[in-house]
Amino acid sequence: MGRTRTAALDGARRTLAEHGLRKATMGDVAVRGGLAKATLYNHFRTKDDLIAGLVADDVAELGTDCRDLAADDLAVALTRAADGVAAHQVLVGMRTVEPAALLAASVPGTGAGWDVVRAEVALVLDAADRSQAPDHVDLVCRWLASHVLEPGTQDSRAAQARVLAQALPVAVRTTSFAAPSS
Repeated sequence: MGRTRTAALDGARRTLAEHGLRKATMGDVAVRGGLAKATLYNHFRTKDDLIAGLVADDVAELGTDCRDLAADDLAVALTRAADGVAAHQVLVGMRTVEPAALLAASVPGTGAGWDVVRAEVALVLDAADRSQAPDHVDLVCRWLASHVLEPGTQDSRAAQARVLAQALPVAVRTTSFAAPSS
């Protein structure tokens, strides 16, 4: 990722954590990111575009961490994902300054942001050799979303992750065999 985009997303994280969605402005993001406002607009035309970029970037980074862990232990990967949600800089700040704005993030729905989350969850489940059926992906998404407003404790997240990891079925792989040649 380019330095300008990184600076913009970092500025967005700090601004949203401090001011919430409604009060955050593109000007605030530019200042916090050390960018000219015009430069920010060259990368993100609207605040919605900026937030979509932030979600995609943060979810991809957390997903990469979790995929690496899932190959060895799905419960550890799920705990890492839940801890990431619980401690996310923007979510932590917004719990205080604008909790109502987090309601949309606490219930999996439709839209590009949730599509990104679902895709990453499916990749994590695949790395753990678990089913990526839509119902199973949605179950994990709903569990992760439950930590947006009420993160609980690290111990409770780890205990829940163990139960969830045990409940998710192993992926059914089909293998096709070529007919023997005569």
